Amino acid sequence: MLTYDTTRNTRSGLGAEPALALGRALSRSIRSHPSHERAALASALGDGLMPDEVARILAGRPVAEAFPIRWGESPEAYASRAVSEMFVAYLQ
Repeated sequence: MLTYDTTRNTRSGLGAEPALALGRALSRSIRSHPSHERAALASALGDGLMPDEVARILAGRPVAEAFPIRWGESPEAYASRAVSEMFVAYLQ
């Protein structure tokens, strides 16, 4: 029979400075997709959403934060999916 230790690990394997550097790198990698975001915004406006509607849907977030990009997704594929999800969010 297998048993698992379920106590929470509160020790970090990283020191304070390396952890901050990793956080900054992850933040950049998640949010720095200008071609995907431009494609999604252009597609949203082209498909009939008004700029104020898009702003309300995003609520101050970047497009890639509100609608995360999937691994390997092209800007065109992302734009199509993100706009579909924007319309769903708009209707809710």
